[in-house]
Amino acid sequence: MDTNTLLLLVLVALVFGGILATKFFLKLPAKRFYIGIPAVIIGLIIGALMSLPLQKLPGDFAVWVPVTVTIICVVASLYLFYAKTQGIEKFFADIFKLIRIPKLEDTVKSKEKNKIVLDTSAIIDGRFLDVVRTGFLSGNFLLFKFVLHELQNIADSGENLRREKGKRGLEILNKLKKEKGVKLEVSGEDAEDITEVDAKLVKLAKQKSAMILTTDYNLNKVAKIQGVRVLNINELSEAIKPIIIPGEKMTLKIIQTGKDKTQGVAYLEDGTMIVVERAGKSIGKELSVVITRILQTPAGKMYFAKINGR
Repeated sequence: MDTNTLLLLVLVALVFGGILATKFFLKLPAKRFYIGIPAVIIGLIIGALMSLPLQKLPGDFAVWVPVTVTIICVVASLYLFYAKTQGIEKFFADIFKLIRIPKLEDTVKSKEKNKIVLDTSAIIDGRFLDVVRTGFLSGNFLLFKFVLHELQNIADSGENLRREKGKRGLEILNKLKKEKGVKLEVSGEDAEDITEVDAKLVKLAKQKSAMILTTDYNLNKVAKIQGVRVLNINELSEAIKPIIIPGEKMTLKIIQTGKDKTQGVAYLEDGTMIVVERAGKSIGKELSVVITRILQTPAGKMYFAKINGR
């Protein structure tokens, strides 16, 4: 058999072998396929190194013996890698941990966790935009189209107050888009099996491991029950209010009467309500008062005071 015939046979064998190998690899699960790649590379390297001295063999042996040895090395390498799949997976996982290469799934989940899903109530409220501008709230904001449609319906309402709230919400979104360092993503995803907007938000946020930004008390509770993290602007506002303790003195302007006509109601600059005993007839006047007690309610803290010196 001459050299040309031998080379032709080797080439035909390689072509058929390649076709069979391709069919074999296509049937493999993704994990095993990726493990096969380094196995083939290592087999080729070992085969090439072992073939160097074999190329000095006389005649046709210098051609087909090295090729045969290389094929055997590749097959042996594949067999070894697939036989030790779990150990090799663990080895590469340890290597990735050592050089701190995150898995693609972990990277995606991390990005999703940084996403903040916008609720209609928070958009209309608008205070979150001021918090964003201070730098205390950052991340990628996610606006679902069904929330945007709800906001547009409010803006098109025939009721003046409702229409103004909708327009305010749309203005807030436009301002948010213009903020530097802020990314607002509009998504067409929908939970079509659910009709209620709040329930849709909770389901999609849970699927994405994202947070919900809201001022809605009921949505806040439902989301937390289902394990979805909530950023409630009302809770933030309550948390950063100045601490007032019983016995503290201050000067307040009485704005209106309380539930009891003998009581007067005053407000601090942050909106905190203080009920002043026996100040019902002092509306419009500034009085020196002393805080007497604090009442914690679901909506926040309510303070009671008496006129200083009485």
